[in-house]
Amino acid sequence: MFKKLIVLPLIVFSSLSFAKYEAVQQGGFSGPNSELELSVKQALEAKDDAIVSLTGHIVLSNGGEDYWFEDKTGRIQVEIDNHLFKNQTVTPQMLVTIVGEIDNDWSDSSMDVDALIINL
Repeated sequence: MFKKLIVLPLIVFSSLSFAKYEAVQQGGFSGPNSELELSVKQALEAKDDAIVSLTGHIVLSNGGEDYWFEDKTGRIQVEIDNHLFKNQTVTPQMLVTIVGEIDNDWSDSSMDVDALIINL
């Protein structure tokens, strides 16, 4: 009888340790945030270091990590680090959202991209 009392919990715990656990999807915050969803025209007029979000198309590569981004209101030069593409190919026909900081120089404005989201 004593052996059964010891063996039964061992069987239960060992089978639990080999059970397949399903991944639990973790959520996050859903609501307003401090970044601004703007058009390219509005982004070109934004203050230096403003955090903005733009939705449109990457239309041209300038070489390296420099690209032209465009929506129906205009075009802005953007810098997108290669790792932000996450091994995905993006074409000019694909709608994307970019989030980053506006960089105002003496003569023009550009954007340093921190996040790239492909809109499906």
